Amino acid sequence: MEGIGNFISMMDYILDTNRKRHITGGILLSASLLFGGLALTVMTIKTEEDNNEQ
Repeated sequence: MEGIGNFISMMDYILDTNRKRHITGGILLSASLLFGGLALTVMTIKTEEDNNEQ
């Protein structure tokens, strides 16, 4: 539990201004869209491979 508390304290210290929070939120949003797009691509390729085998 101490590790989680240290992590939260560190994040609170790093994100002490609105500008830093805004930039970090944008980075996290971009990363989530990237991984969502990759997951969608993998799912559609899997479906195409299954259809080609039949």
